Amino acid sequence: MMQRFRPWFYLASALGALVLVPGHLHAQAGAFGWSPDTARLTDEDNRLMWDAMVKLNRSQGAMTGESRSWQNAASGNSGKVLLEKLSEINGMRCHELRYSISFSGQPVPQDYQFTWCRTANGEWKIAPQ
Repeated sequence: MMQRFRPWFYLASALGALVLVPGHLHAQAGAFGWSPDTARLTDEDNRLMWDAMVKLNRSQGAMTGESRSWQNAASGNSGKVLLEKLSEINGMRCHELRYSISFSGQPVPQDYQFTWCRTANGEWKIAPQ
């Protein structure tokens, strides 16, 4: 049976990997009032965050400083995707995006940064590091 392709899954996987911080950093994180062990995004959170990113990337004439916010009343999680920088990499138009995620019950949002580039066929993909 073929499985349906879920593009937000890749972003969620990347962000999930970042949330799983090595053990020696967990003690340091506690000083800021949150623990990566308890931070979780639901499927709906991932979908909302993905939609915010897609809307920002597809926005014609998007400018540095533009953002799209999302909020999930069911999980209590929310966030913002901010366009920090416009650039060109290997002839592709790119957006450096900052994801700020506020987890329910955690006072300090977590920030992640990815650069997305528009390929020749019009798809947006995370730029290789």
